Amino acid sequence: MNSVSAKKSLSLQLVFLLASLSALVAAAIDMYLPAFPTMATSLNITPGQVQQTLSVFLIGLGVGQGLYGPFLDRFGRKPPLLFGIALFTIGSFSAALSTSFEGLLVARFLQAVGAAAGSVASRAVVTDTCDPQSSARIYSILMQVMMIAPITAPLLGSLILSYGEWHLIFWVLTVFGLMSMFFTLRLLPETLAIEHRVPLSIRNIVRNYALQISNPSFFFYTLATSCTLGCLFIYLNNSPFIFIEMFQLTPNQFSYIFAANALLMIGMSQINLRLLKFYSAMRILILGLGGFMGIGLLLFALVQFDWVALWSYSVLLGFGIAMSGLITGNLTAVTMAHTQQHAGTASSLMGLLQFLLAAVIGFLASITAPPSLYTMPAALLILGSAALGLCWLARYFSLQGTPAP
Repeated sequence: MNSVSAKKSLSLQLVFLLASLSALVAAAIDMYLPAFPTMATSLNITPGQVQQTLSVFLIGLGVGQGLYGPFLDRFGRKPPLLFGIALFTIGSFSAALSTSFEGLLVARFLQAVGAAAGSVASRAVVTDTCDPQSSARIYSILMQVMMIAPITAPLLGSLILSYGEWHLIFWVLTVFGLMSMFFTLRLLPETLAIEHRVPLSIRNIVRNYALQISNPSFFFYTLATSCTLGCLFIYLNNSPFIFIEMFQLTPNQFSYIFAANALLMIGMSQINLRLLKFYSAMRILILGLGGFMGIGLLLFALVQFDWVALWSYSVLLGFGIAMSGLITGNLTAVTMAHTQQHAGTASSLMGLLQFLLAAVIGFLASITAPPSLYTMPAALLILGSAALGLCWLARYFSLQGTPAP
């Protein structure tokens, strides 16, 4: 089995492979959304039950994020990743054959646990092979490729429905899983040397997770990622109500705004790649969080003084969300650079914590504040400020050289 020496860089071919593996999550979430009405009719279930197939996927994704770390550090990056892709493929295949609501729920859970391997293993591979500055560039490229999936997946799902019923979407996802397995086997080298692998035991798993979470820099940077991801969750939950109900747009018009925001985020990621040639990931991260806060404050003022219109609100909100292009890749790189060995465990723990905490943030926002024009400016300002404060705390402990217990 070939191996990659640590702290070099990844080829563009491998970067696109890792991005494709991470994008399995977005494809499995977004591709079948246009099929919700026909699924309800076909399975004789309510729209709420159809939505549960998405909820169970998100639960499986959170569980999966926490499972793979110890296996990645014990068996290397490639075997657990291949297992996850196989599980995703089996889940997709089972969903394609499902004729009952209960069977579809089980299939979606398996699919999610399998898809989580792509995200966790990708971060571990990048940490194995790249220094923090190179990692930031690669994470930015990963995010750009991954952002294509939410734009194209619903369109592809609609196209598939014009040729067959909803089961066909899951047959296509099964093919995606098989293709991912083939290219992973052919192209991905093993990046964790045998001498760096950790025996698998409950004691070691608990110890390694405790080692990571007791590292204040890693912990506070992870909390910061939860804040920025939570802001994106609030955007996904609230933007349909804001644009369709409050600005009276049609669903199609809203989808154009949603796609434009995703394209703007990709453009900001391109700017991030260029800035990384001249500035540190940390400096650009602070710039992005400052953009979160500044745009949130400006948008809040426009709403407060009733100076807001569709064009001003959508443009400012688009640029606010696009600041994630300066934040996500850099924050992930900085966080993973502060791991206490065992990058697989660290990647798993980071994914688990950021996903669950971001989900809690989005849930709390949904039950405490009904959708309004104030929701997104407040989210950008409050969560941007919280993330910036957490980054400063993490940086303080890093400069102090706080040792792990």
